[in-house]
Amino acid sequence: MFDYDYCILGAGPSGLTAAYRLLQAGKRVLLIERDAQVGGLAKSHCYEGHIFDTGPKRFHTNDEQVVSFIQEIIGHDIVQISRSTKVHFLNRYFNWPLTTADIFKLPAGVAFKCFCELSSKKSMRDKTSFHEYIRVRYGEELYRTFFKPYTQKFLRWEPEDIHSDWASTGINRTVIDNRYDANSLMSIFKSLLLPKKIDTQFLYPGSGGFGGFYEQLIRLCRSYPGFHVSLKDTVISTKKIPHGLELSTLSGRRVTCGDLIWTGNLNHLLKTIDQNGHVHYLNTVFYNLICRENIVLRKGTQWIYVSRGDSLISRITCMREFAPYTSPAGYYNLICELTDSQTDPKYMNDAARYVPGIIDELKTISFIKRNASPEAVHINPVMDTYPIYHKNYHKDFGLAVADVKKFSKHIHLLGRSGAFWYNNSDHSIRFALEMAKRLLAGDERPFDYRHYFGGTSLKVSNHQGK
Repeated sequence: MFDYDYCILGAGPSGLTAAYRLLQAGKRVLLIERDAQVGGLAKSHCYEGHIFDTGPKRFHTNDEQVVSFIQEIIGHDIVQISRSTKVHFLNRYFNWPLTTADIFKLPAGVAFKCFCELSSKKSMRDKTSFHEYIRVRYGEELYRTFFKPYTQKFLRWEPEDIHSDWASTGINRTVIDNRYDANSLMSIFKSLLLPKKIDTQFLYPGSGGFGGFYEQLIRLCRSYPGFHVSLKDTVISTKKIPHGLELSTLSGRRVTCGDLIWTGNLNHLLKTIDQNGHVHYLNTVFYNLICRENIVLRKGTQWIYVSRGDSLISRITCMREFAPYTSPAGYYNLICELTDSQTDPKYMNDAARYVPGIIDELKTISFIKRNASPEAVHINPVMDTYPIYHKNYHKDFGLAVADVKKFSKHIHLLGRSGAFWYNNSDHSIRFALEMAKRLLAGDERPFDYRHYFGGTSLKVSNHQGK
C-alpha cells in the first residue's frame, strides 16, 4: 500500500485546487512546496497591514465551473472589480487596450506610419514568428517602437527568436475590436490596431488580498485527515516502483505514491529521473513599495506596462485599485516587476542593488513626485514566473514530456510551470479541476488544454498530461 494516493509538487493555484478535489474524493494527498507559504504566483504578502499580491491578480468570471469553485471556497467574501490598464509608451500614458482617443495622443510621425502600414493587407510569411504575428496585426512601426523593446526587456530573449504563441497566449488575450468593417481606411485602422475595450467585471477576495483565497483553500485541505503538506521542501529523486513511484525530498522524506502531479519547473522534474531538460523560464523580482498617497501622481489604474526597452521596470501594480483594504488609509502601495533570465541572471542575486534605479524610473515617468520616495521597499524574488516560448520550444517541450512519459505513466503535468503553458489563475483552477476529474475517473485521454483555453495546440505526439 502506498503512503499516499497522490503526491503534488507545488502549492500554487493548480496544485492546491487539485489537492482539494482529490481529498474530497477520499484520497490521501501529500503536497510538497518549496516556499514557506502556499499560493505560488498567487500568494500575497502582508507587512504590518500593507498587503501586496504577486503582481496584478484577479479572477475572471466567464467560466461557470471556476466561479462555482471560488464561491465554494470563500462563499460571499468576494468583491467585483472592473479592469483598468495602461501602458507608458513614447513618454506618455495610453489606455490598454488602445481606445480611439489614444490615436490622437500618438506622435504624428508614428501615427502616420501606423496608419499607412495598417491600411494595406499583409500576408504571414512565417507563422511561428512573433515578429510576423505583430507585423501583420499591428504593423512594423508598432513592432519596432513598442512590442520589440518591451518583449526583449521582459523576456530577456531576442524577439526575432520568439514564437508567435507568445502573442496568441499573451497579447492576443485582449479581444481585437471587430465592430468596424473595412469600408474605409479608418475602419481598417480601427479594426486592426485597436483591441476592444472589454468592460468586464472580475472577482477579488474580500479579505487577505488575492492570496487570501489560497490561504483559505489550504485551511480546507488541512481539515482532511488524509492530507499532509511539506513546506520549504522539494523532490530530489523519483524512482519507479510497481504501479507507482517512490520520492525522496530535500527534507529527508522518502514516500511512496500512486501518482505524482508536477506543477513546478519541468527541468527539475527531469533531473529527478536522471534526464536533462532544456525548456526555459523567467524569474521575476517583485519590489513591494509602501508609499504615502500624496507622493503618487498617477492613480486610478490597476497596472501599467512600461514599454521602454532600457528600463528596469516591466510592470507596475497599484494595490488599492484592486481592493482599498490592501493599503491602509493615507497609503497607495505599488508593486514594480523586474524580470531576470535564468540562463544569464543579473538581478535575482543582488536585487537590493536596483532599488534606487526602480525609484528613479518611477520619478522619470512621473508616477511619483521627484522630491519624494517610498517609506519602505520589500523585495520578493520569485523563480519560474513565465515560460519562454522561443521558436524551437515545441520541440524542446515535446522531448521533455516524452522523457517523462517514457519514465512513468504515473506522472502528470499541471499548471504554468509543469505544463509549460502561460496561463492565469482561472485557467490553473479549471485545468486542475479537469485533471482531478479525469484521474478519479481513470480517464487516460490527453487534455488539449492549450486549445481548450484559447491557445495554440502543440503538434507533438504523446506529450500532454491527463
